[in-house]
Amino acid sequence: MARLKVRLRGKTVYDIALADDRAYVAGRKEDCDIVLQPEKGISREHFKLSKINGSWTVEVISRYGEVIKNGEKVQQFSLDHGSAFTVPPYEFDFLMTADVGPIADAPMAGVGMEAGGDLAYPPAVTSAGDYGGDDFGGEEKTVIGVAPTAAYIKIVDSGNEVKEMIRLDAGESWIAGREPSCHIQIRDQRVSRRQFEIRRAGSNFHIIDLGSVNGTLVNGSPISSSDPTAIKSGDAITVLENYLYFELHDSNFQSRLEMVNIAPPSPLLPVSQDILPMEYQQQGSHELMPYQGGMAPMPYQPNYQQGMPHPQMGIPAAASGKFDFQKHRPKILIGAVAVVLLAWLFSGNKNDGAPKPATPTAGPAAPGSPQEAFAKLKPEQQALVRQRYKDAKNLYMAGKYQLAQDEIVKIREMIADYEDLKEIERLSKEAMFIQEQQRRQEEIEKSKAEAEEKIVKQVAECQKKINPSITEGEMDECLSSVMQFNPDHPKINDLKMQVQAIVVQRDAKAAERAVYQGQVAKLKSIYEKAQSVHKTAKNPLDVIASYEKVVGSKLPDPGGLKGQSQRNIAAIRQMMNTKTASYQAEADKLYQSQNLKGAILALRKARQVDPTNDELIPKMERYTSELRKQMMTIYQEGILEESFGNVEGGEAKAGAKDKWKKILDLDIPDGEYYKKAYIKLKKYGAL
Repeated sequence: MARLKVRLRGKTVYDIALADDRAYVAGRKEDCDIVLQPEKGISREHFKLSKINGSWTVEVISRYGEVIKNGEKVQQFSLDHGSAFTVPPYEFDFLMTADVGPIADAPMAGVGMEAGGDLAYPPAVTSAGDYGGDDFGGEEKTVIGVAPTAAYIKIVDSGNEVKEMIRLDAGESWIAGREPSCHIQIRDQRVSRRQFEIRRAGSNFHIIDLGSVNGTLVNGSPISSSDPTAIKSGDAITVLENYLYFELHDSNFQSRLEMVNIAPPSPLLPVSQDILPMEYQQQGSHELMPYQGGMAPMPYQPNYQQGMPHPQMGIPAAASGKFDFQKHRPKILIGAVAVVLLAWLFSGNKNDGAPKPATPTAGPAAPGSPQEAFAKLKPEQQALVRQRYKDAKNLYMAGKYQLAQDEIVKIREMIADYEDLKEIERLSKEAMFIQEQQRRQEEIEKSKAEAEEKIVKQVAECQKKINPSITEGEMDECLSSVMQFNPDHPKINDLKMQVQAIVVQRDAKAAERAVYQGQVAKLKSIYEKAQSVHKTAKNPLDVIASYEKVVGSKLPDPGGLKGQSQRNIAAIRQMMNTKTASYQAEADKLYQSQNLKGAILALRKARQVDPTNDELIPKMERYTSELRKQMMTIYQEGILEESFGNVEGGEAKAGAKDKWKKILDLDIPDGEYYKKAYIKLKKYGAL
């Protein structure tokens, strides 16, 4: 019999007996025969396992997927006894055994598997420790006076919301890092591949940094990479902006809580006010008690119209004036939740202390019913479903609705429905909705009150600033700090109308002056821009062009900016002429001394100062032509010496290298023979 064992990060999650007459598809799609978690690089339908011509064969069916065997990526291969391959982070082992069915004494944790190798709903990757160890055959020891504990790593986001709970229950050490193969994967590319390690020694735990780049903090202090640091429940582990908590929990706590059976809630159950605890009796008051954190709210009833009393609350349809349902809606909903919850609690535990059976056994389960699906599960899977159902219910009762939802998701990976799972899910979602609505309503009311107080205070301050010369801009600036709260507030509008009446009286006379001042300001802006160009531009012509825009403008010029611009233009041109003449004189002097290179560079500087001076171009071309002829002669001499083998030269005669070095000294850097000489010297290692 062929078997396929599947491991995720070292933990066995599937042990499948393969039937010869069928094929198995593996991938993250829910209806695959082997369902893999949606890790990076795993396709919806990744590979197919089937028996072809008497040999089991693996074939990649994903367009972009890959399977690794013996360290190489392969598309199709045959399997022999002991063959192993990987689809990171999953590892697969193929075995040929004498078994003809599933392993009876070693069920895999979280594996939902039917006879013949068919898988039920995709299982959750669960701790082997839930069944007494990796072999699942041992019995858990009981120590009197000591509650067995399980270690967890809780990963939270920046808002302290739980993202992941990882149980540390297999082995004596666990590695954390960004690699998918780590027991504790931290999904951050800045984190080291292997960041830190948690070790267990009896009942004690220690943590050690694995030489990471960014280091590891415990309760804000860096830990050593050589000496393990003791760690206890509740300690915070920080890696950059990744926050983790180490926690120890009583592994049997949820099981003991389940002994207290809680009947499913009935939203329609009538409740007498007399059975409520004193803190929930309203005594005629229409104000509802706030939600108590230790009790889980029940769903609100969305069908009651505004003005109608809730059937389980003492809120009259009308009081002294019209009742504002929208304003009090969150309080009404929370009150209804608390009342119905208490009805559930007091009506669900009247069985004289005897626990009620989890599932009624009035007769055989109907085909296709949840009871039939549950009966098909293996005993260890049934136990896992019951345990997670207990956890979901207890988390719901503790007001931890999101964690309850997470447990429900895990249950549905093995079975679609169980007990009142749908009701718990619905109640949890509605309770979260009610809490969120109440929180938002409270924030809105608080913000409104704070905004009103700020508006009244600021309006009083701005009222004192009203005078005959006040402008609307000044008033807007005064009110700007409160305009964001309510720009149409009556007090703000009244104050702005007062200022507007004052401004209208003087606007007619100020209109012309405003236009004039605008034109003056525009000219000043053009002039300031020209000054900025004057300070930063390297090309004098750009500066001249900026000042010419000022001179050519038709805008009014009370400050004499146009005249100043003309003077600046004249000064710049004088500077250009002076510098150009200086560079030309220097070039002539260098040319007379046969320094053609220096003469050409001097003329280029003159050209940079005044690009419009066309007199410089013919002289530059003539000097460049003469220099090129001289360099060509020297280069050809070097080539000749090279052909005779006289590359290095000697005391009696200069070699090719000496010729080419001379070219580097005499030629301009962008000259034709400068480049050729450089290449030759580079070839012979002279540079």
